[in-house]
Amino acid sequence: MKRRIRQSRRLRAALGGVLGAGLLVGGVGVNEAEAVTFIKSDLDFILQQIKISEAHAGGGALVGNGPLQIANPLRMTGLRTVDGSENNIQPGQSNFGAADQAFPRLTSPLFRDAEPFNLFGPGGTGPSQPGGSATSYQQTKGFVEDSQPRVISNLIVDASSNNPAAVAAADQKPGSVPVNDGHPANPDPFFIPNTATDAGLSAPYNSWFTFFGQFFDHGLDLVNKGKSGTVLMPLKADDPLIKGKDGILNDDPATAVDESADNLPPHLRFMTLTRATNQPGPDGRVGDDPATLDKDESADDVHEATNKTTPFIDQNQTYTSHPSHQVFHREYVLNAAGKPVATGKLLDGAAGGLANWAEVKAQAQTMLGIALDDQDVLNVPLLLTDKYGKFIPHPDTGFAQIVTNAGSPPVVPPTVASGTPGAPVDATLAVRTGHAFLDDIAHNAGPKGKTADTDAALGLANDPVSPTNGNYDNELLDSHFVTGDGRGNENIGLT
Repeated sequence: MKRRIRQSRRLRAALGGVLGAGLLVGGVGVNEAEAVTFIKSDLDFILQQIKISEAHAGGGALVGNGPLQIANPLRMTGLRTVDGSENNIQPGQSNFGAADQAFPRLTSPLFRDAEPFNLFGPGGTGPSQPGGSATSYQQTKGFVEDSQPRVISNLIVDASSNNPAAVAAADQKPGSVPVNDGHPANPDPFFIPNTATDAGLSAPYNSWFTFFGQFFDHGLDLVNKGKSGTVLMPLKADDPLIKGKDGILNDDPATAVDESADNLPPHLRFMTLTRATNQPGPDGRVGDDPATLDKDESADDVHEATNKTTPFIDQNQTYTSHPSHQVFHREYVLNAAGKPVATGKLLDGAAGGLANWAEVKAQAQTMLGIALDDQDVLNVPLLLTDKYGKFIPHPDTGFAQIVTNAGSPPVVPPTVASGTPGAPVDATLAVRTGHAFLDDIAHNAGPKGKTADTDAALGLANDPVSPTNGNYDNELLDSHFVTGDGRGNENIGLT
């Protein structure tokens, strides 16, 4: 009869750090509120996976016939690397599903022509006016003018009689009725019952369905953006954004009030969308260098986008897709020698749940010896780590090390720097990972190229009024939750 082992609380917590992190291939989660029973072979198996990964992290080959190697690429063995590399160990497939790889294509791309663009801007003599320059998605820089994304969005949400699809849906679903929205100039939208596509046999969709879809999608893709141009979307004359707060487009001559006074001014009747960043061409550069007027460095850029997450269904939106990023999410304590050691848990906030940006910065200094500032929130500093998210301590200080010069080609070994809680190393010196702590940031809290407001410096409570003089609200930024994916603050349900 096999000996069964009843877990102690300490063992249960330790296993929760490994299994709950989702790193063990084929592993199961541990709920501390439940009694969990393991047989000895379970624990032997877990220990073997840890030893395999420790040998790999120490510089050994993962694939081979040794006792701590994987001989059969089809066996679920070892722990998963943070960036997903070598999860597939078939020959030539080590980067399948790894982060920071170009999205694969199943079909040939077609970059269609868009609309004319006028340098004088939207409205009046602006975009889509005669004489504008032709634009196309084939471009590798500049503006592409295209009103269609906004038109499609408006059609999808328009449940009024203006939308033939809404009329058709209302006719097909008994119980659909017009609902007065309070604006006399607007057609009454339909209330269309939310019915599943299987004729109502299943439960209807709701907002939870939407939130799960967002969370699931965040674990599959995150596109690099910002270096290959912008899509400019002019608003059509009937766009809801033009109508202003009263929802009325034109002035009613029968009233003493000018209903059109709050309409969006013509020069602001557009939206923008950043295009995905291309891959560098033979010149090794992405985008055009404005300093070289006689040369367009973007001309050889390749229309392929990079996926910043690991597209496995592996909880990377919780545990990150880069080992340096994960270091900052782990919880640490100081051992008897005053050196930081991981507890096997994620860093929680003081009130429980997710830690916020202020708490991430505080732990980085007190436990890792790294001083983060608010500009670091946009691009995680590169640390000296193994593939599994464990920082490699400085041999003298015992604290984390930032990489200060990766070089091109990379310097081996890289130049590093380390600090202590009392004298932390400035993360500004670090090479960047290209991964962000936060991608979705409240408008007034965005720190890029700005200076923090002075509420805290003056001993004042957080000022809810928008910061002035181009400053940003650093207290508001501090309150943002930090997750494994920078989009975790997109909405409260997703968070």
